[in-house]
Amino acid sequence: MRLTTVLLSLACVLGVATAMPFLPPPANATVVECGDDTDLLKIDYVNLDPNPPQKGQVLNIDAKAFLKENVVEGAKIFLTVKVGVIKLLTKELDFCEESVKVDKPCPLLAGEQTLKHSVELPKEIPPGKYLVNVKVKNPDEKQVTCLVATAVFTL
Repeated sequence: MRLTTVLLSLACVLGVATAMPFLPPPANATVVECGDDTDLLKIDYVNLDPNPPQKGQVLNIDAKAFLKENVVEGAKIFLTVKVGVIKLLTKELDFCEESVKVDKPCPLLAGEQTLKHSVELPKEIPPGKYLVNVKVKNPDEKQVTCLVATAVFTL
């Protein structure tokens, strides 16, 4: 699976349709850590612009974090995408193959990390509550990070 597909999956989860006038305004998308203090990456912030994201528009992602140890060759990304209780996608990806696609080197060296990336959201996002779970682990099984992103698509 290409990083564009992963980013699209993440971006889709973050995308929330423009509400119709008789519906409440869409809730902001959320990205939260689901790991613990032993995770190698501690996130300072993740900003989404616009938030809530809009179908058919560009979603800008700006994030900052601190990495305690290097993320090395052989690290894996575990991705799960659900709509409600239905699992749409489960994938295992090679971290190094994916990181270079967002201009991040491999190994990713310890220290302050920033990410600025833009993704065009498709216009055809089906309605529903979306949840994306992303875990990254080094080959020694140390968890780099665990993230959960949620968003609700309306008609």
